[in-house]
Amino acid sequence: MRRTVAVVFIALGVCLLVLAPMLRYWMAESLMKAPLDYYNQTVNRGEDITYFSAEETELIEGATVEAYTTVRGDVAASDEDTAVWDQFTWVKDVERDFAISSTYRRAGHDRYDGKGVDCCDASVDDEEVEQNGQIFKFPFLTEKRDHRFFDTTSRLTRPITFEGEETYNGVDVYRFEQVIESEKIGERTLPVSLLDMEDEEGDVTGDEMYSVTRTYWIEPTTGVPIGLSEEQHRGFSVDGEEQLVLFDGTLVWDDETIEAQIDSAEQGMTMLPLVRTVIPLVCLALGAVFVIAGGLMMLGTGVRKTAY
Repeated sequence: MRRTVAVVFIALGVCLLVLAPMLRYWMAESLMKAPLDYYNQTVNRGEDITYFSAEETELIEGATVEAYTTVRGDVAASDEDTAVWDQFTWVKDVERDFAISSTYRRAGHDRYDGKGVDCCDASVDDEEVEQNGQIFKFPFLTEKRDHRFFDTTSRLTRPITFEGEETYNGVDVYRFEQVIESEKIGERTLPVSLLDMEDEEGDVTGDEMYSVTRTYWIEPTTGVPIGLSEEQHRGFSVDGEEQLVLFDGTLVWDDETIEAQIDSAEQGMTMLPLVRTVIPLVCLALGAVFVIAGGLMMLGTGVRKTAY
């Protein structure tokens, strides 16, 4: 009987020792993948916004603006390693119930590290655009270092710097900041009557310039954004001098969006540390105990037989 118990202990211990690395390197890896059928909606809200209404050809000041973003996964276009997501954003003057602008983009990204993958008809506003760097999210197990992040408006990938650890809405996060200064994103032709230009008549063609300071608060285990703030400025410039403000203000995720993002991250925040660290360590410890105990029992059985 003692020998049978010893064999069971050793067998159980070996199973636990084998299970530990399987949990750490196989099950955890399988959990750390962005979903193919992802669906998410966010609202970015700003107060005291200034923008130029092209339809009404006038400058609107002190507006309350909301940017509504919907991201939907394209399962059919995705595969085991790459998730293809479509994103649609439209910006609205809330009080005037007036649509200011809209943007559509499509991109594939690595399901683990969130970096853009050149595939799947990647585009911005139906124009083919290669998107690299971080696109929709940060990597699982985000590191405390600078990354590269794709900006949809300028269609450029620029550094986004690690600014430190914080607690944001009760969640331990890493704060990242990206600054894009004065990039030309297009040209416009506007009537001189709208501009502060003396001795000019008719229409004038100038550059549409864009700058943004973007701040992300990232839950590091899952790479899910918990908060977002974008301080944006667009202006119409002629010969390097701004003649008209096209958009100016700061947009931040509203409370409902932040709560939804936290809910999205919570399961991974709990499960991943358990599967990657806690449970494998427990399995290793118990496995070692069972193997040693079984070995000692086997030795004890052998000693008793020798004594007889």
